[in-house]
Amino acid sequence: MAEKLAGEAAIDAETFNAACFMLTRSLEEIEFAVPEAAPLIRRLLRVCGRVAIDMGVESSSADVWPNTREMAIEWINEALGGLDYEARPQS
Repeated sequence: MAEKLAGEAAIDAETFNAACFMLTRSLEEIEFAVPEAAPLIRRLLRVCGRVAIDMGVESSSADVWPNTREMAIEWINEALGGLDYEARPQS
């Protein structure tokens, strides 16, 4: 995977998702200045990987976008909740 990511060729959604997963695992090795940083990063990477898989593979369909968007907002809201914030629609 490192070769794919380092190469000049574009990566596919599955590789992108796998990279997000690997990055989340590497967070355990980083000593962040505040404890809230790692969970925030982990959840945001989870969102990125999932959206890439739902929308970026050959079999993807725009029909699932509403569900993917809702799931992404829910997970982002969970990430923000750890910081005492919430995602909400624009007025």
